Amino acid sequence: MAGWPDPPFLSVEGPEFADMVRTADELTRRLEHNNWDFDAAPEIFARDAACDVAAKEIVTVFDGQVQTRYGRLIMKGAGARFNLMSHESPRAVYLGARPAIFDLVNAQVGSAGLFDFEEFRRIPQLQRITFENPSVFYQVRDVIFWSVLHRTGLFPTGFEDIGKQLSSGNVIRNVLFTPAKPSYDGKPIFMEGYAAVQFPTEVIEWMPKPLYGGMTTESFHVDTVLTTERTDDSHPYLDLVAEGSVLWQDRTYFMRRFAGISPKDATRGPKVPAEGL
Repeated sequence: MAGWPDPPFLSVEGPEFADMVRTADELTRRLEHNNWDFDAAPEIFARDAACDVAAKEIVTVFDGQVQTRYGRLIMKGAGARFNLMSHESPRAVYLGARPAIFDLVNAQVGSAGLFDFEEFRRIPQLQRITFENPSVFYQVRDVIFWSVLHRTGLFPTGFEDIGKQLSSGNVIRNVLFTPAKPSYDGKPIFMEGYAAVQFPTEVIEWMPKPLYGGMTTESFHVDTVLTTERTDDSHPYLDLVAEGSVLWQDRTYFMRRFAGISPKDATRGPKVPAEGL
């Protein structure tokens, strides 16, 4: 991309690329030998905040055996290229962008989704982005190696959360995204992307609060649950704002909608410098 450097490995191939892979592997082994102590490899620290989830609208369809989670994510970032990591079941299937369900469900609920929030309506123009190159990390060293090769940097507390999720039997899915009009001057831009996953489960699984990455300390959040049987399940941190029924794919579902502005699970406070400085 003109005016913005590509990651080094994108401009080389053959023996030079193999050297970069070996260098990334050596640094990963150094960290692993030191029990993932970032002091052993300070160059892996992320120095600047790059991107945060500013808002999310979720529609969950649950039939008692399988849960399909449709997501509309609003990202606030400064830069030209970004990645997003999230944990999920190792049995999850990535379905890609599925935006149609949001307008259909909102129309039946009598809602504008995220635009019901007055504060959200004041957000500058959203750039539509596509989540690309989904990949799955199965162990801690996978995350470190990828981050070193791509030179994305890591915050230690965010990395600790990834370690906890992997230890709990989840995997980490990573996606890439690039805005059409990047921010070269550090001024934040807002991006809108869609993604969906599907996985077997006997109970509804709620998404946790996003981690704070330095760009925004809270998230606008709308979470709509469609079930084949009536339920009185409550959301772990959002208020119930509507309930009724919704028609989706020629089937009527019981609907419960939760919404609110939720604080992030912090990795560092808003006045605390970037970790590693």
